[in-house]
Amino acid sequence: MSDIASDLSGRLAAVVERAAPSVVRVEGRRRAASSGVVFGADAVVTAHHCLEWEDGIRVGLADGSSVPAVLVGRDPSTDLALLRVQASGLVPAAWSGLDDVKAGHLVLGLSRPDRGPRVGLGVVSVTGAAWRTPAGGRVDRYIETDLALHPGFSGGLVVDVAGRVLCVQTAGLLRGAAVVVPPPTVRRVAEAITAHGHVRRGFLGVGTMPIRLGADQEKALGQPSALLVTSVQPDTAAGRGGVLLGDALLAFDGHPLHRPGDLFARLDEEAIGRTVTLRVLRAGEVKDVAVTVGARDARSS
Repeated sequence: MSDIASDLSGRLAAVVERAAPSVVRVEGRRRAASSGVVFGADAVVTAHHCLEWEDGIRVGLADGSSVPAVLVGRDPSTDLALLRVQASGLVPAAWSGLDDVKAGHLVLGLSRPDRGPRVGLGVVSVTGAAWRTPAGGRVDRYIETDLALHPGFSGGLVVDVAGRVLCVQTAGLLRGAAVVVPPPTVRRVAEAITAHGHVRRGFLGVGTMPIRLGADQEKALGQPSALLVTSVQPDTAAGRGGVLLGDALLAFDGHPLHRPGDLFARLDEEAIGRTVTLRVLRAGEVKDVAVTVGARDARSS
């Protein structure tokens, strides 16, 4: 038994030794540093929620040196940000597939909150299909681990015990959960940020808040809640399409709307330029309003 444990211990240490050069420290907030994963020859992917400022960011490398970095862009909906690092000799992570990752598989979580790597051993606790984050971001697969959350955890790397790079870890998508962002999502977001400085999303130009419908309305409409339009920005898709302040948004192209995230989830890049039908409740009457979805500016909320 001791031989088995010793062999496993040696294998895990070798995995960490190979993967650690791809994990860096990211200094972009007042409190403890976060972590990042080398994505390309001069690029690092990190956690969006850990970057409190956009200037003066520094990255701590595996050799102990600290170099300046520039924020290329960020995507709050998937909690990812892309940094351009002024350094040579970075070791990009060798991303792997996730088709055979199952609940119960052993994983290692690597972060670099200080000069050296910090390592945790855990298991994949939950797996699932593609999902939407509370902010509406599309993540290609749901994977959660039981790795302990610690300062510097977010932005780190998850590998399996064979050394395959599985994903970027974050505590910023679901409260109290060690969720991981899989390679297809990381690649898609990083490529969009590289091309546009942000992930392009559709934009209607409305502010909303969830409301409970009355009992009679719920029975007639077949849904208990809707989104009350609290603001309409001029010269936007909603403004040009005739959406009015005080309308209650019931559905987007037939998909019921109960909370702001339901609407945000429909406004992917693919929605830009499409004419969609918004079903609204206006002064007690149900109306269909056709709007052509615009593109969200990087500064739009």
